[in-house]
Amino acid sequence: MSEPKHSKSPNRDARAGKRPGALWMLFYGRRRRGFPWLLGGILAAALAFGLVFAVPGGADFSRGAAAVLFGLVLAGAIVLAIVAVLRPRRRP
Repeated sequence: MSEPKHSKSPNRDARAGKRPGALWMLFYGRRRRGFPWLLGGILAAALAFGLVFAVPGGADFSRGAAAVLFGLVLAGAIVLAIVAVLRPRRRP
């Protein structure tokens, strides 16, 4: 049987109401101030790359730009991996 609406244990209902939802957990943590520059930069880059397709020949340009961008990311990852191997680790 289910419990009456006004039962003797109100803690269960209060706890369930204060639990953050799945979307809130993405932003859960210490309070941050200022403008979220990374989010703004990603949105601006997405808008810029979307506008490239409005320009005639923009789709071909985006293929070349993507190849260059992926090459730079790959080269940067390799360089950072080499630096991480060669640099001695600081002991706490």
